[in-house]
Amino acid sequence: MLSRGIRRRREEDGTSILETALVLPVLLLMLVGAVDLGRAYYTAIEVNSAAHAGAMYGSQNASDVAGMITAANAEAPDVAGLTPTAMYGCECSDGSGISPSCSSTPSCPYNTVYYVEVDTTATYTPLLSLSGVFGPLNLKSSARMRATY
Repeated sequence: MLSRGIRRRREEDGTSILETALVLPVLLLMLVGAVDLGRAYYTAIEVNSAAHAGAMYGSQNASDVAGMITAANAEAPDVAGLTPTAMYGCECSDGSGISPSCSSTPSCPYNTVYYVEVDTTATYTPLLSLSGVFGPLNLKSSARMRATY
């Protein structure tokens, strides 16, 4: 009876190591995927936050395009390759008669509204890059606010 238990234990020696060796790559792949997803989500939040920060600055300083770009870059310093673009303009309160940079005031039946718009883009490259399946992601965000003049 004792010899059967010992024989059975010897037959099962190494099965747990074999199971671990088979499952470990799958678990590591899932871990890297979860970390990669978190990094991508963080970068997307930073790109969005940078657009809003630039527009907030521009709502108080509408004609300072360089200041809006600086504010957007300052909001996301750890996002490599962040490219903000900014503009300001005038439009009628109903959304018609847009004039970029307020070069000419649109003739509006009601009020003229001043606005700023900041667009940000960045490219996120995942840790695990498989051609055709996982590749670089282009992240974009835009923020538009009314400005005081």
